[in-house]
Amino acid sequence: MSIIQNAIDSIQIGVEDFESDDDRRSVSAVRNIAAGILLLYKEKLCQLSPDGNKELLIKQNIRPVKNENGDIVFEGKGHKTVDVQSIKERFGSLNISVDWSRFEEINKLRNDLEHYYTSESPDAVREIVAKSFLLIRDFLSEHLGQDPQETLGNECWATLLEVSDVYSAEEKACRATIYAVDWKYNTVKIALKNLRCNQCHSSLIQAPYSEDSYPTINLHCKSCGHDFCFDDVIEQCIDDSLAGEAISSVMDGGDSPYDTCHECGKCTFIHEEACCVACEYEMEYTSCEICDEPLGLDDQCNEGKCSYCQYKWEKVMAE
Repeated sequence: MSIIQNAIDSIQIGVEDFESDDDRRSVSAVRNIAAGILLLYKEKLCQLSPDGNKELLIKQNIRPVKNENGDIVFEGKGHKTVDVQSIKERFGSLNISVDWSRFEEINKLRNDLEHYYTSESPDAVREIVAKSFLLIRDFLSEHLGQDPQETLGNECWATLLEVSDVYSAEEKACRATIYAVDWKYNTVKIALKNLRCNQCHSSLIQAPYSEDSYPTINLHCKSCGHDFCFDDVIEQCIDDSLAGEAISSVMDGGDSPYDTCHECGKCTFIHEEACCVACEYEMEYTSCEICDEPLGLDDQCNEGKCSYCQYKWEKVMAE
């Protein structure tokens, strides 16, 4: 069976799983749809592979060799095929445009659901189906030259279209209530894209009281009905938003954009904001009283001195 047919079968089965009344098939729906999308990507790589070796570009390991004429050609080594990162890299070098931020969002939600799924989170599954719709539609039409409705069949296409439309409308209504709140800090506003229910993991979150004052913001999940406070999820939102930047910065010899707050213990002290966005703690000492060097969180225990001046002061006191 061809890769494209496997992709279509996976997506169609995933939609059938999604429509089932059996909650146990929900995670299966997510797996099948995500697998189908990756198979579509692999199909494109096969189409771009040389005529004599149509699976070359889906091989994880490709090496140059000499053929019988002494020419340099490439061949795939082993049976392992490309992973997501390799597909990204090859698409980038081949100028194939994919909304990777949307795919990563789907992929992360899929991983979370496989660990935390409950029957109370149907909208988390519906979100994946809805957001997958655009990826599937665009890739089939733009990169594989196929009509999505004809390729997937009327029944599968109608379900994807309906779920996408309904979910988008609900998401828009929820987002309107979130944006009506004064979130005070730009870092927090950016992190709101990661806002999810801490009960069912749905992103359909309302802020029912626009008059709430930061940081005490009440939230309501439209999926499972759970009421919670922004303080319950702010640490996760910040981590999801800044973890990638933190890793890159540290690997390049820089500092993390956020740290653990000395006051509340949450990892929500944002250096750019010069405060903790959870409890709004601000550093008491910002520059050394002796040498005027900028002070960080770790210097606060020195009561106004940098670590070097503190060391010299302690040495003098000991003499």
